[in-house]
Amino acid sequence: MTTTNKAAFGLSARAIDTSEFATIYETSECLFEYDNGGSRTFVMTDSSGVDFLAIQDGADGNVVIVELADAHESAHHHAREVLNRVF
Repeated sequence: MTTTNKAAFGLSARAIDTSEFATIYETSECLFEYDNGGSRTFVMTDSSGVDFLAIQDGADGNVVIVELADAHESAHHHAREVLNRVF
């Protein structure tokens, strides 16, 4: 799969495939999962305590990872900002 990084407000969004997401899911903590029917959104934290979002497409299972610049910023606020500008 081709990975494309797109930056907005010092954040990045990158596409990954299902196998890479499985590895990330196993090594991170899922704080919240939202199933909206056509896709799923995961609010996650890595081993350093940095929050990030994973948005999984229900059709093919591929995922967009939204990484935050600052661990103390709101994942929800940045998700809206990135998704409104990237997609």
